[in-house]
Amino acid sequence: MKKGLILTSTFPINCTTSDFISQLYSNKLIQEKVELFVLAPHRYKSPFNEEFYGIHVCRFPYFYPLRLQKFAYGGGVPYNLKYSFFAKLQAPIFPLCELIYAISIIKNRKINFINSHWLVPQGLVGALCNKLLGIPHIASIHSSEVTLLSKLPMSNKIIQFILANSDYVVSVSSHRADELLSRTPNEFANKAKDKIHIVPMGVDFSRFSGAKDKESIKLKHGLKSKFTVLFVGRLVEVKGCEYLIQSFRTVVDSFKDVQLIIVGHGPLEERLKIKVKDLGLEEHVIFTGFVENIYIHEYYIMADIVVIPSIVDSSGFQEGFPVVLIESFAAGKAVISTKTKGIMEAIQDRYNGILVDQKDADKISDALLELLRDEVLRERISANALESGKKYDWDIIANEYLRLFEVVSFD
Repeated sequence: MKKGLILTSTFPINCTTSDFISQLYSNKLIQEKVELFVLAPHRYKSPFNEEFYGIHVCRFPYFYPLRLQKFAYGGGVPYNLKYSFFAKLQAPIFPLCELIYAISIIKNRKINFINSHWLVPQGLVGALCNKLLGIPHIASIHSSEVTLLSKLPMSNKIIQFILANSDYVVSVSSHRADELLSRTPNEFANKAKDKIHIVPMGVDFSRFSGAKDKESIKLKHGLKSKFTVLFVGRLVEVKGCEYLIQSFRTVVDSFKDVQLIIVGHGPLEERLKIKVKDLGLEEHVIFTGFVENIYIHEYYIMADIVVIPSIVDSSGFQEGFPVVLIESFAAGKAVISTKTKGIMEAIQDRYNGILVDQKDADKISDALLELLRDEVLRERISANALESGKKYDWDIIANEYLRLFEVVSFD
């Protein structure tokens, strides 16, 4: 059995939580063929070594005292760098520690290939391991890594180095791949195109097929309104939740029997709660805080409409291909989303979702009211969303990754 090392800046802390990284590599198709080791940053009070989801997990420390490790987790690396002094201080230390631990695992465990997630710092670390040890490297890119890289000195040179020292580059969306290649000379980009594979994240469809339980689940969660609107995501600027909350004032003025559930936590949570209070929406908006992945499907089942109000934030970051979109498709829910590049690759306006302009609360409220009033339109979009989501089944996505693992392992 071949052995793979996964480099990531985030990984669940226990078996009751999961993210797209753990869901991908715990897929039975991959685990039957590959023994996997994950190298992730240490989180305060977490064990340094453990095994779950059938994966060997090593968490490397990068700063002492451990409680002051601030580079990873929380709102995510870009936001930590923006708001935390310690994250900025730890920025040069983190990749060095990650590289040292990666080389140790590669040598001691006789690793056959590396799959890094996010270009910086993991993609750079993976590229260095490829250069130093000759080990095959697959780099996966997700969201605004190129934007983050552009803020560093010699960013274009770093991108070229990563591409040159990667056997393949997996991008969750076409626009992310195009953005990456645009930062390299034309001749280099033309050669690098052959390395690019577009593979989005996936979803476990079996977890979301519970429409018949909708009313009992609503009763369990104390929801009494006729309609439920859902937001799922970290409460950070790029998610655009403030515009959804603003829009809901107009919705409630016209349509009383509706509630908005906001699932997630993050640095903007208190500010958003104040906004809800200022708008007089306390009876119509529920903040759940963090919800463990084993329960997240219940919120999709309860929902009638899912809103994804993503934006290009003040630092230029935008999402690549949000998992909430795929989960909404799997649950067969009508989606309202803003026009960001990754989302527009999946949503056909008024076929499997409704697209509105970014940062436009009026357009969001108009779309919400239309779907709340028009049951035929809502059900048609929901049915098309469910059909559209079938290509994102985890078995299909895992098979794409497995194919690349096998190619680099046996070359």
